[in-house]
Amino acid sequence: MNDDITKVIHCKSAYEIWSRLVVIHERTSQVKRAKIDLLCFHYKKIFINENKFIDGMITKFTKITNSLAFLGDEIDNEQKMRKVIRALSPSRKVKSTILKELNDKAWNLLVSLGI
Repeated sequence: MNDDITKVIHCKSAYEIWSRLVVIHERTSQVKRAKIDLLCFHYKKIFINENKFIDGMITKFTKITNSLAFLGDEIDNEQKMRKVIRALSPSRKVKSTILKELNDKAWNLLVSLGI
């Protein structure tokens, strides 16, 4: 916060302060698009395997999808559920099958069970 103040202290109007803060906090369209592209890349690369804890992967997945939503590129719950099911390792296919059968309730189940 104090760092932001030093960056806008020289501004002469509220509009100038606001414009400067927007640039500082990366809300220009080019930076926003780059952030969305990077988050989409991470979203596509998520893979849950036997050597990783599922709850950690779900946390990472949630951070990515929440960040995308904040930037205006929201992913609906059905797409999220399908992504997580595809990311499950073969030994977790039983859980995957259950989630597929539950369809629209699967995402809430997934989060509540920590799968």
